[in-house]
Amino acid sequence: MTTTALIAAIARPTFDLRHAAEQTADARLLLDDLGVGRCELGETVTTTEQLDELLDDVDLADVQMIVVLQATFSDAGMVVRLAERADLPLVVWSFPEPRTGGRLRLNSLCGANLAAYSLRRRGHNVHFVHAGPTNDDAPLRVLASLQEIDAPIATELPSPPSEQHCPPPAREVARRVVDRITTARLGIIGDAPVGFEPCLYRADELHSITGATADPIALTALFDEADATSAATTTATRVRVEAALHIPDATREHGFDESLRLYDGLREIADRRQWAAVATRCWPECMANYGGAVCAPQAMLTSDGVPAVCEADAYGALTALVLREITGTSPFLADLVDIERDDNTSVLRHCGLASLELADPHDAPEAILHPNHGRALLHQFALKPGRVTVARISQAGGELSMVVGSGEMLRRRRPFLGTCGVLRWDQPANQVLRTIFDHGLEHHLAMTYGEHQDELVALAALWAIPVIRLGADDAS
Repeated sequence: MTTTALIAAIARPTFDLRHAAEQTADARLLLDDLGVGRCELGETVTTTEQLDELLDDVDLADVQMIVVLQATFSDAGMVVRLAERADLPLVVWSFPEPRTGGRLRLNSLCGANLAAYSLRRRGHNVHFVHAGPTNDDAPLRVLASLQEIDAPIATELPSPPSEQHCPPPAREVARRVVDRITTARLGIIGDAPVGFEPCLYRADELHSITGATADPIALTALFDEADATSAATTTATRVRVEAALHIPDATREHGFDESLRLYDGLREIADRRQWAAVATRCWPECMANYGGAVCAPQAMLTSDGVPAVCEADAYGALTALVLREITGTSPFLADLVDIERDDNTSVLRHCGLASLELADPHDAPEAILHPNHGRALLHQFALKPGRVTVARISQAGGELSMVVGSGEMLRRRRPFLGTCGVLRWDQPANQVLRTIFDHGLEHHLAMTYGEHQDELVALAALWAIPVIRLGADDAS
C-alpha cells in the first residue's frame, strides 16, 4: 500500500499495559510489512487530555486514515475525540487473548465495540479488524479493512415487523410483556460512566415507546441506605451468601461486609420504590468510595426477581426485564469479550454479575475480588450449557430497535475470571461480529436460556421498532 496512517494506541492503565505494548508493537510491524506509512501518536494514549496534547503537535497534511490500536479496553471518549479532530477514515483494530481461565488482560474487543457505538451514533464510517498481529490470517484481515476504508457501510434498518406474521403463541406472550412493561418502573442509580454512551437514555423516548418509567436516584442514596442497614439484616444476607459460595479468606478481607450491605440497600430501595428492574453505576465509586463491589449484590437481586445490571445501563435493564417477563428466569447482561473463528464461538462475560442459577453444575460457584479494583463481592463460575437467546433493546444509530440472536452455550472450561460462558452462535461468529460493528451496537447484550426470538420479534412489532438479527448481514 502507498498510504500514511495516523497510528493511535488507546489503553486504560487498569489493564495489562506491558502485554498491550507487545501487541501494539507487533501490530506496527505488520503495518510496516503491508507498506503503510506510520504517523505515530506516541506509544500509548490513556487520557483525552494526553490525546489532545499529542494531536496539537502532529502534522496531518499527508495522512489519509486513522488506525486505532485498541490496546486494552477503554471508554469511547478518546476515539471519539480522535475522529472529531482528525476527520479521517478510521479503522479500529482489536486484539484477541487466550481463554486461560484468568484475568482479561486486555479486554480489547469490548473497548472497540464501545467505540464503534459512539462513532456510528455520530455518523462516522467505522471499519474494524479483530486479529492477533502475529496470527497467520492477520495480514489479509488488516489489509482488507484498510482497502475498504472509503467504502460506505450500509446499515439501513428494515421496517418494523408485522404482528400478523408472528406465531400466535408469541403474540400472546408479547402482549403480556407489553402490559407488564407499561407499568414498570426502572431504577437508575447514579449516572452512566463518562464515555459509556450506550448507557445513556432519554426518559421521554423510553416511556413513549415502551411505557416504562425511569426513576433515577443518586448513587449516594444507595450508600446511605446501605449504611442504614440493620445488623440483623446483614447477618441474614451473610448466611445466604455463605450457604451458596465458597469464600476465600482474601475475599472476606477486602470489602465483603460492604458488599453485603450494598445488597441490603439495593433490596430496600427496590422494594420501597417498586422497581421492576434496576441499573446501578457500579465502578469505580462503589469500590473506591464505599468499599465494596455491587456485582454479586446485583446478581442476588436478579435472583430475587428484580433484574439488576451495571454501568447505569437503562436499556440494558429494560432488556433484562423483558427477558425475565418472557421466561420467568434470571437473565444475564454481559459483554462480548472474545471471538474464536476456528470453532465459531464467542465469550459472553461480566465481572461477577450472573445469578447463581445460571452456573454450570460442574463448576461450583465461588466468591472473588474484582480483578481491576481488588474488592469483594463477585460471583465466579462458568455458565451452564444449553440453548440461549441473545437480545438488546438498542439505541444504535439514534433509532430504537430490537436486536436478536441465538446459539448454544457450550460446556467449556470457564474462559476468564468472573461469570462467563462460551457461546456457539447459530450464525457464523464472524458475521455476528460484523453486524455488531456495522450497526455500532451496544457493548452490553442480554441473554436467557431457551428459544425466544419469536416473542422478541412480536414485541418489536407491538412497539413498532425494527429488528436487527445478529449475523444476518453478509460478512467479508
